[in-house]
Amino acid sequence: MKYTRKNFYITAAAFILLCIAGFSTYVLLPPSLQSDEALAREEVFLCRGSVGEERKEICYQKNVPQLMDQGLSMERAFTVLMRVLTLDSGYQSCHVLAHLLASREVAKDPSKWKDVIVRAPMAICGSGALHGAFQERFSVESLPNATAATLGPMLDGVCDARPGWNPTFLDRSSCMHGMGHLFVYVTNADVKKSVALCDALAKRPDFDFRQTCFEGVFMQLYQPLEPEDKTLIHAIEPALEHPQTFCAQFTGMAHNACVKESWPDVPGSASDPKVFEALCDQLSEPGAIQYCASGLMYPVIEVLHYDVPTVEAFCGGLKDQDLRNICWARTASKFVWADWRNVPEALSICVAAPTASKDACWKELMTYAYEGMPKDSPQAKALCGGMPDPYKGECTNETTTR
Repeated sequence: MKYTRKNFYITAAAFILLCIAGFSTYVLLPPSLQSDEALAREEVFLCRGSVGEERKEICYQKNVPQLMDQGLSMERAFTVLMRVLTLDSGYQSCHVLAHLLASREVAKDPSKWKDVIVRAPMAICGSGALHGAFQERFSVESLPNATAATLGPMLDGVCDARPGWNPTFLDRSSCMHGMGHLFVYVTNADVKKSVALCDALAKRPDFDFRQTCFEGVFMQLYQPLEPEDKTLIHAIEPALEHPQTFCAQFTGMAHNACVKESWPDVPGSASDPKVFEALCDQLSEPGAIQYCASGLMYPVIEVLHYDVPTVEAFCGGLKDQDLRNICWARTASKFVWADWRNVPEALSICVAAPTASKDACWKELMTYAYEGMPKDSPQAKALCGGMPDPYKGECTNETTTR
């Protein structure tokens, strides 16, 4: 067919119409009518100029929550976030972003905060959504005179299984940790009262969750996320700047948690092996140093931006063999904690671990499989199935319904 000027105009017009249609699909359509994939790619595009994990965190924390202001449900916002995590391999630390998404949802109707906890995803971002739901519920309603008797009915069963929510052991532990954050708001930053509330309410009939509750209290003090968090602790900030003195007013598990969570005010504690060990060496109770090192490894991996070679070098710089074992083991479980899709990375860390640390590494992943994942779940099967024997068999037995 002879190509005429008329054909040219028809082709050009068709091309322009296609461009307009495509532009409308990806730009003019409201976010609620765009696909999750398109939204995730747009978020990655918006943050393309942010170099490094910290800058990426700030960028995504600014942009992704805005999707909920533009018509997306909390669930869809988390789906987009999961796609972002897949598309942007340089971004892993989404715990704070999960806080923000759940906080936005609770802010719509604070009376439904327990429903948001049921809906909040547990498998990504280290249960940050759950903590955000707790925090938002009481961020504008402090109850400085609250007692365990008055708070008990309000919080009764919030961390226990109920219709629509069948939490794992780690889910419940994370929930109790979030309750520690909550108590700081409830009491208007009365730390001793917050600790007393953990003492009274976090010891459940089947397990004592007080330790993780204490950690939530002190994490709220030493890692304020939002301007209102900083306003809340403004009066006690000078005391927090001297962690040894501040933590000395507490005893037992509360003191141990305070020392561990004070790491942001101890420069180098999450990046320099010597400072890391010195911080935990303050504790003298049996097992307390190991407890401190185990808990502190998760912030280390965040600070080192999930860069495995750098974390491995950190582990190698620790003098104590028990702490080196903990370092390798917790690095492996941290990757799964951050996102269950990271099972292959977690397994590869234990494979690469020095011979002396392999047993601790595999046992840590076994524990995560049967405490942090539902029985018979594909993730538990993948995690256990990737282990060598005898760990594989034991892990499979513990995570399979009989």
